[in-house]
Parts: sequence; structure tokens; C-alpha cells
Amino acid sequence: MSRALILGTLAGQVDAVEALRARGVEVHTCGHRAEGPGVTAADAFHLVDITDIDAVAALAEREEYDLVYSVGSDIAMPTVTAVSERLGLPLFHGSALTAVLRQKHVMRERLAHLPWGSVENLTVPPGGSVEGWSTYPAIVKPDDSQGQRGITIVHDGAALASAVAFAREHSRGGVVVVEQLLQGPEVSAHVVVADGEPTLILPSDRHVWDGPLVGIPRAHTIEKPDPEFHAVVTRLVTECVEALGVREGPLYFQMIVTGKGPRVVEIASRLDGCHLWRLIKLSTGVDLLDAVLGRLLGEPWPTWDATANPQPMTLEFFLDSPDTVVTEELRSALTDPNAAFVEWQVDDGTAPRRTNDVVARLGYQVRAGT
Repeated sequence: MSRALILGTLAGQVDAVEALRARGVEVHTCGHRAEGPGVTAADAFHLVDITDIDAVAALAEREEYDLVYSVGSDIAMPTVTAVSERLGLPLFHGSALTAVLRQKHVMRERLAHLPWGSVENLTVPPGGSVEGWSTYPAIVKPDDSQGQRGITIVHDGAALASAVAFAREHSRGGVVVVEQLLQGPEVSAHVVVADGEPTLILPSDRHVWDGPLVGIPRAHTIEKPDPEFHAVVTRLVTECVEALGVREGPLYFQMIVTGKGPRVVEIASRLDGCHLWRLIKLSTGVDLLDAVLGRLLGEPWPTWDATANPQPMTLEFFLDSPDTVVTEELRSALTDPNAAFVEWQVDDGTAPRRTNDVVARLGYQVRAGT
């Protein structure tokens, strides 16, 4: 029997745990705290920090795993790649590419010659100055964080210094990026690269929560494809893949469609953290999560013909105050009785795991239509 280690224990990692167990794989998880549904969903849990490369490598060597992986977690990917390289385990993107995509300012440098990556920006190292920045509105964000943490939109220079200080609190390396604020509809794209060429490009619309925190997704939709727009996204993805030197594996693009066309916001060396594989599966019949895990286990990539004619569907998050206590009445009020899939990630009588003081995700549903 194959054995796998999944880094992290939150709900997104449970998807990977369940997909691997359905394949007959023994699955372990690890984290710096015994907290989250992945602790009990796995066959075993290990108290090991997912950012501690040496500790994870020692665990993987001792337990003789055939695979070390993670989904939806930027902070896990450097460990995934470093441990896999060290132990000769299967992987998609090496440490060099992972480092480029992990650091927003480095990604911008690599894509600066492309129209899709040309966004006015400033990298502020620890102790650096923002003197001379004059483009507003601007977005200020940590160079290497995730989950929309530490992000602020500023409209003038008076707020810039405090926004940089706030972003630095959430940056592991202390580097902050200031960028021209791109305005327009948000679009994501799941991409699979094989032999240096994108073989799957599946766009979806990303709808942002209308609240005080910046960039929190409230829903994602897959619609009938627009051939003209799909051609533009295909060109964007293809040129970015070539510029980055990607050879194989999944990528997750986030873009904003401006008046001058789409511009890249971020590219992740992993699947998304919003359970979009399930939306894709229900819309197209293609199980992207299983395909990614199967490839790591030595299987070929499937064909993607079904994605050419997706059925319009929407994935919606149940968002509420982090002080909300989930009840049967709340679930009944928010759940669509015709939903194709529903998952509540907080038990009745309890409040969600607190990541901020404003909003929490209680679960999600997938329904037909947009």
C-alpha cells in the first residue's frame, strides 16, 4: 500500500486526504497544532510544523512515505518541494520555481516584459522606504503571505506608511509589495501543464465579499465559455508558462480584467484553496484533484475534453461573523435545498476557527446556475 503525507489539517487538505484514501492510500497529516478536521480525517497525525523542512523531511524518511503534498497552501509548497527533492519523491515544480511564485515581487520581475504582468509596482524590503510612490489607488500586501492576510487598499500617501507596516506584520520575510490597484472583474484559471505546454485552461469567475477585508472570495462561478475571452486567457497563460519555465503540473492563476485586458495578480504552484476542484467536477465531470494526485502516483494525465462544454454552476461560501454559533436553523436558512453539494465545516453548537475578527467561513455549497 502506498503511503502519503499531506501538510496541513484544514478543510482543503481533507479533500486531498479523502481522495487519496479512496485510492487505497494510507494518508498521514501533520501540523504545528493538533487542530482542524485533517487531524481525525487522516490515518495518523504528526505534530510537526509544515514550514520546518528538516523536521518534515525527517518524518517523511522515518515513515517511508511515497508522496508528500499539500493543496491550497502557499506556505506549505516550499516544504513540499524541498522535502520531495531531498528524498527523491515525485513532485511537479522544483524549489526554484516555487520560490519565484511564492514571492510576489520576483514573479512580477519574471513577467514584467509581458502585457499581462505589466503592473506598476514597488518592492519595499525590510527597513525600505516608499518615498516616491505616487500612483493611487494602490494595494499594499505582504510579499509571501496567503489567505488575503495583511492587505490594504490606500487612496493617498497619508495611509501608505501604516499599510506597509501592517503588511510587514504578515510577511515572513518582511518584504512588502505596493502595486497599482487593478480594477475590474476577477477571474481565476486552473491550468495543467504537461511537457511545457498548457493542456488544461479552465477559467472561472471569482466574486469578492463586499466587506471591510480585501479580496475575500464569497463565490466562484463557471459559465459557458466565451471563445474570444478564452483565446485571450489561453495566450496569457501560455506566455506566462513559457516565461516562468514551467514544465509540468497544476497552476492556479488569479487575474483582474481591466479596461486594457486581463492582468495577472498571482500565480500559485498548486491547486486553489476554495474547493474549486468540486465545482469543476460537478460542472465538467473532470476530477482535477484526483488527476493531480494520480499523476504524482505515476498515472498519466487524463484527457480534458469535458471542460470544453461546462455546465454553468456556482460555488458559494457560507460567510458570517467569527462569533457565529452554527445551529440547525442557520444551516436550514442558508442551504439551497436543490444544491448539488453542501458541506458545513463547523459543527452545530460551535463557532468557527478564528482567523480574523471580521468574517469566517462556515462551509460552502455548489448549485446549478450562475
